[in-house]
Amino acid sequence: MQITVRNWRRPLGAFVATLLVGAAAAVPTGASAAPAEATATAATQASYAPQDKFTATWKRADALKVRSNTTNTSPLIPANFPVMTDKVWIWDTWPLTNLSTNVVTYKGWHVIFSLTAPRNIFFGDRHWQARIGFFYSRDGKSWKYGGHLFPAGTSLGSREWAGSTILRDGNEVQTFYTASGRDNGGVDPNDALQRLATATGRIHADDRGVWFTGFRNHKIIAEADGRFYQTLEQSQAGPIIYAFRDPFAFRNPDDDRTYILFEGNTGGVAGEYQCQQRDLGKLPPGHTVPAEARYYTGNIGLMEATRSDLRSWRLLPPILSANCVNQQTERPHLVFRNGKVYLFTISHTFTFAPGLTGPDGVYGFVGESLRSNYRPLNASALVLGNPPEQRLQQYSHYVMPNLLVESFIDTIFTQPGEQAPVYGGTLAPTLRLDIRGNRTYVVEELDYGYIPATQQTRRQQLG
Repeated sequence: MQITVRNWRRPLGAFVATLLVGAAAAVPTGASAAPAEATATAATQASYAPQDKFTATWKRADALKVRSNTTNTSPLIPANFPVMTDKVWIWDTWPLTNLSTNVVTYKGWHVIFSLTAPRNIFFGDRHWQARIGFFYSRDGKSWKYGGHLFPAGTSLGSREWAGSTILRDGNEVQTFYTASGRDNGGVDPNDALQRLATATGRIHADDRGVWFTGFRNHKIIAEADGRFYQTLEQSQAGPIIYAFRDPFAFRNPDDDRTYILFEGNTGGVAGEYQCQQRDLGKLPPGHTVPAEARYYTGNIGLMEATRSDLRSWRLLPPILSANCVNQQTERPHLVFRNGKVYLFTISHTFTFAPGLTGPDGVYGFVGESLRSNYRPLNASALVLGNPPEQRLQQYSHYVMPNLLVESFIDTIFTQPGEQAPVYGGTLAPTLRLDIRGNRTYVVEELDYGYIPATQQTRRQQLG
């Protein structure tokens, strides 16, 4: 989600050849706000219990290695791209999944969910009028807009931001989302409050399409605690909007418990954090860390379900921090593959700390378990970024278990000097990744908005 408010087809053949809460909010556990890292004697320990206080770090020295090349750059998208619907802008999108993170169908229908706003408003104003909409398709690419997911006036906050939607028993569906803004706060770009919420409903389908009922039992399940995760009040001095959003629900195959990943910032007043050696890594000679880097404190948070209905949660320490590296680690999600955990997040050029840069795109890490000593993929963490000649081309990438990556088209400039923009608000071509250990490669471009069901067994997940 690109918010700059202050304080607020075709195989890539030639390329492939070169590659060969009972409570109203979650309750924090005891630990310090600053990420805890392994001591020298324990540095070789790869895995920790999800409830442990260990937090991996995306180090500044790693981010300095970010370089765009043919293995990590999205193909150019033409300005005459197809549009899914003329009714709404769409951006952050996620498929209907089960708790094992597999993309599922319901009675033969593929279903996806997107942040939507009326297409008759300016594209840049969409965040403040966002509601979750849904689409359905027989083939996973010819999408029909079904309308808003939640009945009008039922959701919490003043707009609905991204999350995840799980198919549970029978036709029960549970959505986790970001309640952005104060309840009934109206269209107010200065209201940056973010809380995590959930609601349950029912999915229905026949030969003509898909629809939903229910979703009237909305509940806040977590709020930033100020210790692990920065609050709105603590963030006021910062240059970029804080984060407590984007819940991604899943079952961890190692312990069969249910968790949520989310985007946060390190707890504490903006600007008071001091960059530490664990944040920096082994910097090259001559690299100076600007003082303003202390304002950039993105992290990937974790919380654990304490009831089987997934309406009560407990905050845990973050599993990854990007202190002094990046302010935003948006829409975190993961893929269990070959006995490893691949952790992905999206970020922008403008959210990198001073002295660092990287393209808008998806960044990733690999670890031995949910809480582990994650290492950046491709040495820098860059997995897939926009081409330099179209730096705003697409965003909000979501990597599925089959390594297909969906995203939305943002802005394509049609004249030099980033003039004559064409706004997207529709799904981009799906891309396919190849993962080999700690290296990733983009190997194929598929149809626009292609989001098929995945078939992955528990055995494949565990390796």
